[in-house]
Amino acid sequence: MTQRSALRLPFLATLALVALAAPAPSAKADLYVLESTVAAVKAGSRLGDGDRIDIPTGAQIRAVLPSGKTQTIRGPYQGTIADLAKGQPANEGVMTWIKNILLTGGATEGTPGAVRSFSRAPERITTGFSWSAVPAMIDGSVCIQSGAKLQLVRAAAGRAERVLVVDVARMDKGEVQWEAASKAAPWPDTVAARADAEYDLLIDNRPRRRVTLRVLDSLPADDDVLTELHRLGCKAQFEAWVGERIAKK
Repeated sequence: MTQRSALRLPFLATLALVALAAPAPSAKADLYVLESTVAAVKAGSRLGDGDRIDIPTGAQIRAVLPSGKTQTIRGPYQGTIADLAKGQPANEGVMTWIKNILLTGGATEGTPGAVRSFSRAPERITTGFSWSAVPAMIDGSVCIQSGAKLQLVRAAAGRAERVLVVDVARMDKGEVQWEAASKAAPWPDTVAARADAEYDLLIDNRPRRRVTLRVLDSLPADDDVLTELHRLGCKAQFEAWVGERIAKK
């Protein structure tokens, strides 16, 4: 080994230690507004970590924080979004689902200091959010409350239709009917609603749908609904819950 090489080794080792000790860049602390009584902050808006908000006395906003939890911020409050999100772990999964629900509109990403406005994507569950409704027009997980009286819901009423429910593992079957003016029909008594079980939903002239029931022994606190729905993969209900609140704007 040459003298020059020997001298470089301690220098390179020092650089490596400095790089390891340097703090990692912080995640972007965006916030999504679900409800607002502040004129300057619209429901459906996304606020960046550098944006400042001013909530006067008597006003409030309800928002999804980077942790995935929802929080009501009441006035008087003045500060940045980064201040609100300080110290919270990021839940990228929840934030990604929120981004996919909301479509860009209004101010652009390139406008310095602008509040990016979003509008709600079309909802899959038109009967509203529920812990006991099983959508018959989706594939995926559905979160239900243990012991709840389940209903099968369809996108729109119009004509009478029958749906056959099949427990994929046990092959238990049951058929029920939506009346012409109804969007809901009771879950068949002959098919048990089992935790983590898969069910095929068969309707004439429609694609077969397969849902997995995620049974909750106790419901989450209101501020934790989105994190729990995401954890269990219940995306349609996630969309319906967010959509109902954005629709109040």
